[in-house]
Amino acid sequence: MITVVIFTPITGATASGFTGRWTGATWSGRVATATIVIAAFGAYYTYYDVIINGNIYTVNVAKWISVEYTEVDWSFIIDETTVSMTIPVTTVSSTVHIYATGYMSHDPHQPRFFSITAMFTGFMVVTVTGDNYTVMFVGWEFIGVASYTTISFWFTRTAAMKSGTSAFTMNKFGDTFTSVGTMITVWAFGSTNYNTIFATSQFMNTDITNTIMACFVIGATSKSAQTGTHTWTTSSMEGPTPVSATTHAACTVCAGIYTTIRSSYITEYSPTITTVCTWTGGTTTIIAGIIAITTNDIKKIIATSTMSQTGTMVVAIGTSAYNISTFHTFCHAMFKATTFMSAGSIIHSVVSESQDIRTYGGFTHFTPVTYVAITIASTSTMATPGTTGYYSKDIIIESTIGVYTISGYIVYWTSTSSATTTTTYSIRTTYTVFYSVPNASRFVYHNMHESSWFMTVPMIITSFASIFVGYTTRDIYTGFGSPFNSIFIHPDNTSIVDTETSIDTTTKVTPTVFTITGTTSVTVIYEFQYSTIHVYNNSVTRGIYRFTNNKFMTDQITNNIITRSNTATGFKTNQFVDKGATQVTGPRGIYDSTNVVVYNFIRTSTGSTTHFSVYTTTGVTFVTTSYTFSIPYTTVFTMGTVTTV
Repeated sequence: MITVVIFTPITGATASGFTGRWTGATWSGRVATATIVIAAFGAYYTYYDVIINGNIYTVNVAKWISVEYTEVDWSFIIDETTVSMTIPVTTVSSTVHIYATGYMSHDPHQPRFFSITAMFTGFMVVTVTGDNYTVMFVGWEFIGVASYTTISFWFTRTAAMKSGTSAFTMNKFGDTFTSVGTMITVWAFGSTNYNTIFATSQFMNTDITNTIMACFVIGATSKSAQTGTHTWTTSSMEGPTPVSATTHAACTVCAGIYTTIRSSYITEYSPTITTVCTWTGGTTTIIAGIIAITTNDIKKIIATSTMSQTGTMVVAIGTSAYNISTFHTFCHAMFKATTFMSAGSIIHSVVSESQDIRTYGGFTHFTPVTYVAITIASTSTMATPGTTGYYSKDIIIESTIGVYTISGYIVYWTSTSSATTTTTYSIRTTYTVFYSVPNASRFVYHNMHESSWFMTVPMIITSFASIFVGYTTRDIYTGFGSPFNSIFIHPDNTSIVDTETSIDTTTKVTPTVFTITGTTSVTVIYEFQYSTIHVYNNSVTRGIYRFTNNKFMTDQITNNIITRSNTATGFKTNQFVDKGATQVTGPRGIYDSTNVVVYNFIRTSTGSTTHFSVYTTTGVTFVTTSYTFSIPYTTVFTMGTVTTV
């Protein structure tokens, strides 16, 4: 069953891609979808076997690397952390593939689409099931490639290609640090195997563990869109909506969180990194919330919401609440997939396929299923009591107090404020799309309709998950009876005791009070006092709006300060090193010098006169040879160039 979960999606991707020309668009999609569904049922079985029965498996497929004392195997592990990730990955991917059958029904390149998305899922499964950092890194790299190819799927559009390149570049930035961290791990531990590293990490120098985790965290932040490396998140919305759902709910953004959670045994002995994670997550969640409030593209609003939620997960990691971070990753996948699929249904229903929510309004009666689905997902995102998001998100906010540190206390209020911004943009989106005055043309409303069952059934499934998953699984991941306590309770990690027993009621209910207050305020303002938010009537509010609408100018900072300066440095390096000193003293120089020596030998043997002269320039010695013959002209050979005098 383990091999089914791991290799079936990759098999489906291969079959769909290579046989799509003969099987046709319809059957290529069905083959890929069927393999993902089979993997999902296998994941449910392994989840039951591991969580309920307490069985843990390791599958060793083959030897890979064996150099002195370092051995790396193609091996996979199925434990509590792994199955907690395979469930959302395969579940969301299954529903999204069924959804894409309807969404992409008129696209002429369906075999390529389904092949890439199945590969996306398959290598995400490889990432979360790998038994060592090397196998994990293989899956990590492939999902980076898959994200590029899916975001730029409509490659004839300039915006799609630019967005794909942006995502790929930012992912490669993080991958560089991840590979460096893996190399340091091999040097320090002599292995990349999880068990070996976790058993010896407590005996390592703190500087080494801090350095390793710094590399892993930078790699994780680029994948999970934390502040500073988040510029690709909104631009990735140029891809098809099923791709956005897969990327933000199941695969790419979850990969970074998983890597950091899996490295918890190193993180616990890296005190600097836990503080960095706390502040990074707290900063990300509030900034993303503010950006989402002033964003008008429906898919980009949801993308920044993902950024906010992953920031909350990183906060949990910073407070050593790895079990709660895993729980929120599990729950977030369900309501985020619902939100993206609902947004895609809305976009499909609008004839012009506009994504600007300001051109919507009054869609309730035209798309009732989509309306119910996105409302459920939005309330879960807001952590409304009784929904899935409430059980996983609020306890993360409480855990910031449970660590009893200054950083934790500050981030508590940051996260609580973020809960208010989450409420604001969620209610704003729902109200503008479904309740506000109709802003589209009569032609749009005349032709608007609910999506096909291929699209609505997956939304219904994930909507139920957005309500009930949090309640049904909360005791598995939280509380003193959780089996995850034995996994993530390290010698210095006792914050779970204080989080569960020492926090007063006021602190616990404050985020919920902020959520209710924000919901009421936004509804009243949009319904009765809309004129008060006309930001363009005042120069100050107009400036603030433009600043936040431009994502705190991070794109401009990245492009003008970082990208262009690095490009200029690269050009100079290429000019003076690659095509300069390296070319002269490297293979090309050796080749030219050899030609000169051979020509010298030939001419000397025929009685010609040879003159040698040596020049030294900027520390590099160049030898030039001139040949003088008893003929009316002189030919000078200098480093392979011939000049007739």
